[in-house]
Amino acid sequence: MMNKMENEKKISTNNINYIRLSYTLTENSPVHPALKRVSITPENQIRRGDAYNTSVICAENHSGTHVDAPAHFMKDGRPIHDYNPNELIFESVLIIDCPKNPDELIALEDISGVFDPQYLEANKDTDCILIRTGFGPYHEEDIETYLIRNPGISPEVVYYLRQNLPKLKCLGIDTVSMSRYGRVEEAIEVHQNAFKMDESLGKPLILVEDLNLRLLSEETELEEVLVIPWQVGEIDSAPCTVLARLNQFLNIF
Repeated sequence: MMNKMENEKKISTNNINYIRLSYTLTENSPVHPALKRVSITPENQIRRGDAYNTSVICAENHSGTHVDAPAHFMKDGRPIHDYNPNELIFESVLIIDCPKNPDELIALEDISGVFDPQYLEANKDTDCILIRTGFGPYHEEDIETYLIRNPGISPEVVYYLRQNLPKLKCLGIDTVSMSRYGRVEEAIEVHQNAFKMDESLGKPLILVEDLNLRLLSEETELEEVLVIPWQVGEIDSAPCTVLARLNQFLNIF
């Protein structure tokens, strides 16, 4: 069996510079308080004398790292199973550091200062933005705070980004939700601003929530980001794996 050093050498030599930005889904995964906890129940087990192993996984479709599609909040919005793989590959990715304390809002002044006219022109082809609030450590260290005091993005920010970056298709964040816990009207407006059809705003966005962005910084250059949803029909959104390809090898071992 290949040891860790050999594995690292193989990855580096072959320039396979992919890292995973999604969390592993487990029974301990933090899920929004409105959802049922994930359960993974062993069914057939070799250690019990069966010929093979199987398990029953019970998880709501917004559990763990997941992708929200327009059908999540819009009556006629597209469900995630309607997207083909090419629509979920993003090749012009921006990472924005926006440090926030528990329950704080990412407001328009936090973003508009970054996107001055010159910056907007230089990044007009951006199709994916990943926002780092620095809230990731709470995912393991303080789950209650992670779930009910998460920072959120304001509806105005979502509208601003769509209005100024016409090729934007994906918005991701390192919190359990794009919106702050307990603000129902704010949550509805955030998601509807992302999903509504409007010719002046480009295509509706997809939203990726509960990302692990701790390996990245604003200086990290990403060649592409791949969002890979569970392949389940007739659902609005789905848990997903998110992979990022770097332009240089990043030693994470």
